[in-house]
Amino acid sequence: MFRSVRKNSKSVPAFSIIEAVVGMAITAIIMGILFVIFSIVTGRMLDFKNQNQLVNDLNRLTYSLNKDIFEQEKMTVYETEIAFNGYAGERVSYQFSDDYILRNSETFVDTFRIKLNRMIMDTVKSKSEQFVFQKIKLNIESNEKEMDLRFYKRVYPNELLQTIRK
Repeated sequence: MFRSVRKNSKSVPAFSIIEAVVGMAITAIIMGILFVIFSIVTGRMLDFKNQNQLVNDLNRLTYSLNKDIFEQEKMTVYETEIAFNGYAGERVSYQFSDDYILRNSETFVDTFRIKLNRMIMDTVKSKSEQFVFQKIKLNIESNEKEMDLRFYKRVYPNELLQTIRK
């Protein structure tokens, strides 16, 4: 593998040109294989990230809506918006667009990349008929499949009386 080169009666070990070319060819083949593997792994990681982003957005949306339903005093549903009014006057709204949902509060704006197909608002009673709830059904598209998210907010008697008086 090493050849000795004579120079002033001292031998110096060195590679021949053929050995260097063969070494570079093997290195180039290994680099080509690693590049292909890296491209495949990168593509799969991007697919995983996009799928994970959808699950993350669904989890954040359901958490935020449940939190706002239980912590806010009043909920009003419009055609493309749900608004919550708090006890201290703070306001949180969810605005629905074709490809995303925006949550606006006094402190920040949050974006959920979820496609909303339709929103249905209804009033339902409990089985015992003692309690009344506002039911919101969000029909969303997730991985090209439709799914329903249901949220319930209890309506208290004083709110029912105010509605009857109007």
